[in-house]
Amino acid sequence: MARDRFYPMMRMFDPDEMFDSLARGITAPFFEESFPGFGTKLDVYRKDGKIFVEAELPGIDPESVDLHVYSDRLTLSAEKKAETQEEGKDKSYFRTERRYGKVERVVSFPVEADPESAEASFKNGVLTVKVAEKSQDKAHKKVSITAEA
Repeated sequence: MARDRFYPMMRMFDPDEMFDSLARGITAPFFEESFPGFGTKLDVYRKDGKIFVEAELPGIDPESVDLHVYSDRLTLSAEKKAETQEEGKDKSYFRTERRYGKVERVVSFPVEADPESAEASFKNGVLTVKVAEKSQDKAHKKVSITAEA
């Protein structure tokens, strides 16, 4: 904002800025992983009777992903291991931004799912899991009541 240039302290008292700062402070421990910048970002949505979970796993080998699907949730864990090379010993790093470590996420499904129908694919660093919703039996029986005398 233009006023920040003239009144730098005004940001301190801006209600939107205070709320955003507070929200970041509260949500960061719950949504960021142990390694900042290496958190798994997710999209969860329903379409055509299926639940889709798309997880960003850049730089992770699909073989190192551990995926379990239950009727009410999905658990995902993956590990990105540090790569060591002998010729790298003579390098003098000024900065390194690659993250290594383990990530784990649990995704609750909005409806009951059929774990047997789960399918997963991995493309361009994005894991896509597709699970069919359990069909709720909508059939019912009308029961007539007989009055006894």
